[in-house]
Amino acid sequence: MLFIIRHLSPLVRSRRRFSFSLLISVLISIVFILYLIDYNRQSLDLLLDQELIQTTNKNSLLNVFIPKTTTTTVIEKNGLWAVDEKGRSLKKHFLALDLTGFFGAGNGEGATVQCISSNTTFIWTRQQNRIDEVDFVISHDAPVITGTPFNLLKLNQEKQQYSMAFIMESEVHSSTGDTWAKYNFKMSYNLDDSYPEPATYFDTNTHIIDLLKPPSIPFEEKDQNADIVWIISNCNAQNARQDFIRQLMKEIKIDSYGSCLNNRQGYAARMTDNIYAYKKYKFVIAIENSNCVDYVTEKLVKAVESGSVPIVAGRSGRPDYRRYMPDHSYINIFDYTSIKALADDLKRIATNKALYESYLWFKKHDKNITQLSTLSLDEKLKKFADVIGSNATMITNGIAGKEKSEDKVCKLIRFVRQTPWQEIAAHNGTARVNSDIACLPVGSIITYFNSLSSNSSQAA
Repeated sequence: MLFIIRHLSPLVRSRRRFSFSLLISVLISIVFILYLIDYNRQSLDLLLDQELIQTTNKNSLLNVFIPKTTTTTVIEKNGLWAVDEKGRSLKKHFLALDLTGFFGAGNGEGATVQCISSNTTFIWTRQQNRIDEVDFVISHDAPVITGTPFNLLKLNQEKQQYSMAFIMESEVHSSTGDTWAKYNFKMSYNLDDSYPEPATYFDTNTHIIDLLKPPSIPFEEKDQNADIVWIISNCNAQNARQDFIRQLMKEIKIDSYGSCLNNRQGYAARMTDNIYAYKKYKFVIAIENSNCVDYVTEKLVKAVESGSVPIVAGRSGRPDYRRYMPDHSYINIFDYTSIKALADDLKRIATNKALYESYLWFKKHDKNITQLSTLSLDEKLKKFADVIGSNATMITNGIAGKEKSEDKVCKLIRFVRQTPWQEIAAHNGTARVNSDIACLPVGSIITYFNSLSSNSSQAA
């Protein structure tokens, strides 16, 4: 300041060059500039105390300042995907490409689906030229991953696009092998061989209610002419169930409404009307067309919904019905040494109310079904465990704990919002085992009983 005054003093004495008022203005301006410089230096020090996150791309450098108390960092680049600091998706709206056109008219172009569990939505498209926008490529079965659109998918920090193959048919009737390992996600009815989780025929919310609610038709009002009903159209099943039923019909009355071994009219061969027929009978035959690990379909679902007792076929875990039902809630044909022994036991049970209702023991409880229906799945499971026991296989290693009961794509969205993309990318996919391993052999049901009969004859 002294330096400035020393050099300005001669100018003050020279009226011809500067007026006194002009000098005062210059001094005030200098003081103001010095103040601004000092203020900006303090502001810069304050900013340096904050955490600085820098995200870069080819054309820009974006600096984002956040307080130290922030726990979730959003990293989002223009035109690209949003993830948090761990690589988990933060998107709220997703696009799913239906590659094989399996989902039908109900999920046609532009159809929007709400995902309640993650508070998100996704839209269906079949336009492969939208591949740059797509989050998921969904394929029914597992076609070979070559060329478009799979070669255009990106899975990195900038963009996370995933492929998923799913199947609801058994290994006998669908593809198997290494191709399944090429997809990011694999979903099927198999409770343990799906990633990230299975896609089954069951809505666990509904299944729990159907198991706990009382039968709509009491024991005394069941059909008096036949105790068993069967409604099937496929009369060429891989496990030869039709040959088994043909022999069982010789031992006990069975009403068959389907086109296979038909002897009654009135109900269609598909599941639309089956529930109305099922509930009138004491037993419902719910045997699948092939015996494979965890292959349990709507046949059991509808049998349970009817309130009648299912007759099933499960051996060597193909399938294990304890994963889907409470103990002592079904008749397993493989528990019998002959078809006649099975028929005799069914007759005995059908004529004894107490014995029959012992297979429905879990329907006797103090739970309010109406109130139970309003609860979340987790809350339902707690109430259900109170009834059948927390150690029941269905609870500890079965459908109740593994099926989250929501749309397949919604399951994926929930998963990518909870799991870093790096972890998904590093996941080692597995092949889908073939039917020789997953399923019982061709003709397994009738072969089983024929072999028992042959052994019995030889022993005699």
